[in-house]
Amino acid sequence: MPDFPHNLIDCHYPATGSTISDWSPDWPSHDALNGDVSFQSLLAEEHSFPDTEPVRPPAALLPPDLPVEMAASAFVASRHPRHPYQGIAPSTDLSDWEKYKDDQLLSNPGGDAYDFRGKRVIPDPKTPPPFWDRIGKDLSDAFDNLKNAFHHLLFGADFLYRDEHHQIQEASHEGLLGSIGEFFKDLGSAFSLGAWRPDGEDAPDGLGDRAAFFFRKMKEALFGDLVQGVGGSAVRSGESLILAGWNLVEVVPDATIGNFEEGAKLTTTIFDNGQVAIDYLTDVIPTGEAWLRVHSPDLDDLGNVKLPVIYNIQLPERHGEDARWKYIRNTPFRKTIETIGSLLADVATVKVLGDTSFSSEGKKD
Repeated sequence: MPDFPHNLIDCHYPATGSTISDWSPDWPSHDALNGDVSFQSLLAEEHSFPDTEPVRPPAALLPPDLPVEMAASAFVASRHPRHPYQGIAPSTDLSDWEKYKDDQLLSNPGGDAYDFRGKRVIPDPKTPPPFWDRIGKDLSDAFDNLKNAFHHLLFGADFLYRDEHHQIQEASHEGLLGSIGEFFKDLGSAFSLGAWRPDGEDAPDGLGDRAAFFFRKMKEALFGDLVQGVGGSAVRSGESLILAGWNLVEVVPDATIGNFEEGAKLTTTIFDNGQVAIDYLTDVIPTGEAWLRVHSPDLDDLGNVKLPVIYNIQLPERHGEDARWKYIRNTPFRKTIETIGSLLADVATVKVLGDTSFSSEGKKD
């Protein structure tokens, strides 16, 4: 492991570019760091921290059995977080509405305090910001959303989310064109009964394994690649186009009432909440992200099948590696509004299809 003090001195604070070299406590020995010791025992050693800036690792973010390497990394992040608001307030301090709003504003460019390109949230933005800063951000967000609309139709666009430690991370959605490519790969893999495995799975052994492999890859092709991939990408592309227009509309109030403190606050409230509403409506329509969660069953254990709607409701706030839940905080508030919205979207879809005539009609006098 590299020398701990050396890593700290070389670490830069991204907001200012300054180093930590002006703060040099008496660190534990290199041998102690390489030994089998707990982080708590290291903290118990005698240090000389400056009186003006005490540093304490957030207890909520450091479990007692955290390995020393991870603890040291978290310790640096707690003093100089990578981005404002990261590692400062645990997500448990937020209400369910605040978590939902934060998730939605992180997922697309647009929130006034959300710097999508810088992957950060501005903790205390100046109100009102300078005129050209306001207008420039609106135009920048509109351009980024327009660019994302095209990326969703190709190989996918990036988005931001909070991990379980309340840190901002970046991930990518699969695009429409990429999902179509995955569909044909999974389809070919299924029909080859595992002879061709572009995803790198273990070769099936025996007739039973090959049959199971076939059904598993067909499920990935139909539900993962077509419904979730192609359908979801089309919805996200449309969402990005709508948000790009929403960002352009915000230019008008930002250029007028946004010059005054109360006007700037009102503009932020209306357009941030409007973005959350747009995101919600596109999430609950068929093949949207929330719609997929609500309609997902659990068929892994055939002796304990969990039906759609019920399965999503019973899941914890954080759920594993499944991409449908991995990037959100699935709070009771989110489950409630997404379930209601998705079921209403089902009713509306059935009504629209029921009122549509698919047969040709003869000419009437």
